[in-house]
Amino acid sequence: MGIGRFLIRLSFLTAAFLMASVSPARLETQTVSQKPLQTRNFFARSEAPWTIEAQTLRYDAMQRIYQAEGDVHITSDNKSIRADWAQVDLEKQEAQLAGSVRIQYGSDWLTGNKVIWHLDTETGWVDGGTVYFSENGFYLSGKTITKRGPDRYHVSRGTLTSCDPAAPDWSIAFADLDVTVDGLGWAKHGSFRLGKLPVFYMPFAFFPVNKERQSGFLLPTLGSSNLHGPYLEIPLYWAWRQDMDWTFYANTMKKRGVMLGAEYRMDHATLGEGVWFVNYLADQADPEDLKAHGYPFQERDRYWLRARHTVELPHQAEMFLDLDLVSDQNFLKEFQSGSVSRTATNRAFRRVSQREILNDETITSRESSLYVLRRWESAVASMDVRYWNQLDRKLDETTLQQLPYLRASVTPSALGLGSTYYSLDASAVHYWRPQGDAGLRTDIFPTLAYPIHWFPYLAVEPSLGLRSTLYQADTSGKEEAAFTSRWVPEARLTASTRMERVYRPSDTLAVQHVIRPDLLYVFIPDIDQEDLPFFDDLDRIGRQDTVLYGFSSFLTTKKTQSPPGQDPQSFYKEWARLAVHQAYLVGEPVPKPPIETQPGKRFSDILMSLDLTPERYLNLSYDVTYSPYQGRANIHDLSFWLNSHRGDWAQVTYRYRQDTAVDEIIGSAHLQVRPPLSLYVLYDYSFDKEETFKQVYGLQYRHGCWGLRMSYREEAKEKEVSLALVLVGLGQIGGTLAQDGDLSLNSNP
Repeated sequence: MGIGRFLIRLSFLTAAFLMASVSPARLETQTVSQKPLQTRNFFARSEAPWTIEAQTLRYDAMQRIYQAEGDVHITSDNKSIRADWAQVDLEKQEAQLAGSVRIQYGSDWLTGNKVIWHLDTETGWVDGGTVYFSENGFYLSGKTITKRGPDRYHVSRGTLTSCDPAAPDWSIAFADLDVTVDGLGWAKHGSFRLGKLPVFYMPFAFFPVNKERQSGFLLPTLGSSNLHGPYLEIPLYWAWRQDMDWTFYANTMKKRGVMLGAEYRMDHATLGEGVWFVNYLADQADPEDLKAHGYPFQERDRYWLRARHTVELPHQAEMFLDLDLVSDQNFLKEFQSGSVSRTATNRAFRRVSQREILNDETITSRESSLYVLRRWESAVASMDVRYWNQLDRKLDETTLQQLPYLRASVTPSALGLGSTYYSLDASAVHYWRPQGDAGLRTDIFPTLAYPIHWFPYLAVEPSLGLRSTLYQADTSGKEEAAFTSRWVPEARLTASTRMERVYRPSDTLAVQHVIRPDLLYVFIPDIDQEDLPFFDDLDRIGRQDTVLYGFSSFLTTKKTQSPPGQDPQSFYKEWARLAVHQAYLVGEPVPKPPIETQPGKRFSDILMSLDLTPERYLNLSYDVTYSPYQGRANIHDLSFWLNSHRGDWAQVTYRYRQDTAVDEIIGSAHLQVRPPLSLYVLYDYSFDKEETFKQVYGLQYRHGCWGLRMSYREEAKEKEVSLALVLVGLGQIGGTLAQDGDLSLNSNP
């Protein structure tokens, strides 16, 4: 009996000690199998044990239940559960939570008043809660929320928004909603609301509230113009595969009919990355109405196919495909809004490559190419297939097609004979056209060079080359192909020196000024080439006896920063660059020297190029060609870019050509009037024709999670007004013209 009483007292003392030691306490919990909880959160898997922290913590060993009160914090790896009160049943792997409940898995979270949560399956029930999806910024609130699986929710009597859920600017209210995190949200008896005002009723609706891509209708585009009338474009998105998708468009235009379109995107490990567009319209336009707007009727069937595609081939080769095939010369002029516009096309092309549409809507020869490239350490080889879609039907039969053009080049490499270097350029091209000269041309141009350096004063490099060209030409009017050849020697001499000085305005700033005078002499004898076919400029190499001289000047800054506790860091920036050159004809003047001169004159025009980038908010580029005999500039190219730290920017481009009567200025600007309000303007004016080519005015208002865009465009005889409502997370309702003016909402790219 004594031993029994002693054991009973010892058990009570042990229990009291344990109860005292867990207030507050921190205990590691285990599953029934004594292994760390096997869990699966919203996005990842974790095998870390759970940890419970609270001001008061009790444990019932018989039922294996923890009860926690006061600042309860339950964590495991990147999972966190907070509440005022919690009861955790280890047998059921269930947590009952109450009071300011917040469950966070990664960047996503869930809040509620009362929650029943299953730790092993990550499912549960929430009374009066809100779910936040971090990937797309959606808030999903409801009277009750049931999490039926790792990525499935059911919500009753709730709202969906990307705004502050307490007072949303826009929301979708519904009676019942099923959501799949990697799928769609299906709502019953829903209504779209602006503030608390219902705008329209939806008996059922589905929309993406997912992290991944999902098929479904996108928000429509609508607008009106005097050329097309009112129009409505509805896009349908199809996430065909993880690495491929389609977007189909149907644009209903009152005056033109229905334009169908498709966009195909690919990002495949083997097939490469690219985007393809095609649009087709059976044009129902009134020919007289088109003519009144300055566009003669072309044809009923109208289309535009364009693409940019890049593929990494075996053996470290690369392939680049560019397509631009259009039905007629007015298509790109008439359709400049919506998914078919050149601006929308270039925006999509920039996402997959830096290759935009080469030519604007005024160019009637559309260029498509297939380019394959292989690089080595000191050599490069390529194949270039080019096709020009000639929209001027009068020139279609005589347009020269390049099918294909093979090139190989060896960069200057040591020959093994002292300081002698060799280089090689070789090519073979097949030209074809229905009418006119066609055929095959091969060209080989080896060069030997002997660079001499009197460091640091002078660098001289003489070089000799011999060009060999062979033709197999199908000349018009001749039944058999003619074989001809040409040999053209070439001698060059380059010389340059370098002068520099470093200025140190402060201990952290250094400015290097470099002046590099240079001289190039080129001699090519007069070779008779009149009997050769003429495909491009390589077939007519005129006599040259020319000296090109000038200088380049550079300003480079070096800024040194010393972060606390780190080594000093240096940052270099080219602040300015100036180049001035002129050519002098040593021999008798010829009709087409390398740089044009006045008839019978030996000095060419003076070429000057200036680039200024003093800071990241300012860039100036100016190219000018000045005639010393006429005393005037024949060419001006000016580009000016100014960008503020708060989102304001302005750009001005000026072009002038004396010989082609080009004298125009294009200006555009974006002004952030106040944080929610910004203005945009674009103006294209011709001084020569005293005519405005294009003008666009836009206004954007941004408030929280929604924005409003209004714009007006006038080009030729076409006028268009566009109004768009932008809802962050859902997209845009309305026209796309303001988007073309780069009036984008930063949080909804």
